Amino acid sequence: MKAPFPQTNRRILIIDDTPAIHDDFRKILAPQVSDAADLQQLEQTLFGTQQTPHLSFQLDSAYQGQEALALVNRALASGNPYALAFIDMRMPPGWDGLETIEQLWRVDPNLQIALCTAYSDYSWEAMAERLEFGDQLLILKKPFDSLEIRQMANALTWKWQLAQDAALKMLSLERTIEARVHELLKVSHLLQYDSLTELPNSTLLGDRLSQAIAVCRRHDKQLVVMFLGLDRFKRINNALGHPAGDEMLKRVARQLLTCVRDSDSVFRYGSDEFVVILGDINHPQQTHAVAEKLLTAIRLPQTIAGHDVSVTASVGISVYPDDGLEATELIKKAETAMRNVKELGPDNIGFFIEAMNQHAREQHSIESGIRRALQEHEFVLHYQPKIDLRTAAVVGAEALLRWQKPGHGWVYPADFIPVAEDSGLIVPLSKWVLAEACRQTRAWQLAGLPPIRMSVNTSPIDFRQRDFVAGIERVLQQTGLAPEWLELEITEGVLMQNVEATMTALNRLKTLGTRLAIDDFGTGYSSLSYLRRFPIDVLKIDQSFIRNLCNDRSDAALVSAIINLGKSLGLNVIAEGIETAEQLAFLKAHHCEEGQGYFFSKALPADTFAQLLAGTQPTPWAIE
Repeated sequence: MKAPFPQTNRRILIIDDTPAIHDDFRKILAPQVSDAADLQQLEQTLFGTQQTPHLSFQLDSAYQGQEALALVNRALASGNPYALAFIDMRMPPGWDGLETIEQLWRVDPNLQIALCTAYSDYSWEAMAERLEFGDQLLILKKPFDSLEIRQMANALTWKWQLAQDAALKMLSLERTIEARVHELLKVSHLLQYDSLTELPNSTLLGDRLSQAIAVCRRHDKQLVVMFLGLDRFKRINNALGHPAGDEMLKRVARQLLTCVRDSDSVFRYGSDEFVVILGDINHPQQTHAVAEKLLTAIRLPQTIAGHDVSVTASVGISVYPDDGLEATELIKKAETAMRNVKELGPDNIGFFIEAMNQHAREQHSIESGIRRALQEHEFVLHYQPKIDLRTAAVVGAEALLRWQKPGHGWVYPADFIPVAEDSGLIVPLSKWVLAEACRQTRAWQLAGLPPIRMSVNTSPIDFRQRDFVAGIERVLQQTGLAPEWLELEITEGVLMQNVEATMTALNRLKTLGTRLAIDDFGTGYSSLSYLRRFPIDVLKIDQSFIRNLCNDRSDAALVSAIINLGKSLGLNVIAEGIETAEQLAFLKAHHCEEGQGYFFSKALPADTFAQLLAGTQPTPWAIE
């Protein structure tokens, strides 16, 4: 059984000046429904077969070309166009068939045409000269019979529908392809451009720089790479929040763009780092002037979130071809120059020199050494005693890390901790220090020595680890040390980073039972509000204030104020870096509870510290 005809456009326009012709078309293409139904019923009765549905067409009539044009326009406007028009060649007194076709195709180029002619009206050559014979025009020779009319109507309306379906599918395909292309371009843009500043990012930097190098090589020109790092930018995030920091980054990006030529390029390389490529540079002095211009623009004060904010930057510079021939090499050397000049202070400019490479190699060597030392157990802890300034008793110790490097001797923290923090190795290193300090404290307790509280330093990177508190709980459980014998020393800067998350972590530690100490108090924010807000137990006065205590009235006044502040808040106050009897006398006179420093003892190996705890050796200090 054949499938029924799908729904299609069967609208046909008859254009002829003779009314009888219209009647003939209607008899052929649109017979009376009742007659057709009777005929189908008769056939089914006689032959017992199911008849296919009778094709019907929707016919409209026009008697002149101008009338036909109006009907076609109206059909298009209503969204229900004609599929086919039967057009008589001669329709006096108006347009003839050829002119009617020309007019109709101007408004509806998709309309299928059957031109009814006796060929005597126009020669074939004359018609071909006026009309383009394509697949939308068929010639129906007079006289014609009903079969020809039905076949032509059926074929041409089907052809119109198929053409429309193909056009719709093509349009849909084009839109799909266009949407996909836009999606791919968007993804490509996201991969190659920074969403915050809208600058090209480090992904695009390598490609753009390689292209610029190729141009300079071809024309024997110099090229400059500037690596800019904002100075102490984290302070803006910590003080005003990340939205303010993001706004400052966007403004810095705009400032950089206003300072360079159209032929130069600006990239966002990292969180607070930018790279500028300067092409066609003739003299290093020209480079220095551009760098000064960039720094001047960056340091302009900005008003953000109601606050006046300013920031500075450090700039490192490498030059093609003097410092390298490849993009990666030039970027690395410019970054090296920036990091070296940043150590000299903010708002500086530095060119790459080979000695910086040597420094970078040394840093890499230290990093490799730390990895090896963790595996080979080359790290040890020494313990500096904390003294009760009233009784002279040892009441605690601070665990201090030492590296016993084979063939080198002792390496002190100042020489390797910065590298550990930069490389992320501070995390496994800190975990080892915590575990070893807790294990040793518990071992002394089990040996019957007087119990003391063990202090362990915590870096900002440690504190930001998601499992920081859980890790401390795990170490205490594994070593068997009670939480009240552990004291964690954190800096003021840690407290001001992500305050809500910090508060949550500190409260968990406090609930656990560990003591919390602010290390190097007085060198950072020193805010009374955070001392009240955070669950702090101890203030440690920084040794820089203790050092000049007896010679500088300002330091003496500051130390006295810190001691009084601690007492008013119910905090224990510890002075670190005590080296003279005069310093000790001042601290005692102002009722500072505890102290540590070389006046009492340097940091000791575990076995020597155990002898100190056991009292088998006389204490080398006296407190009167």
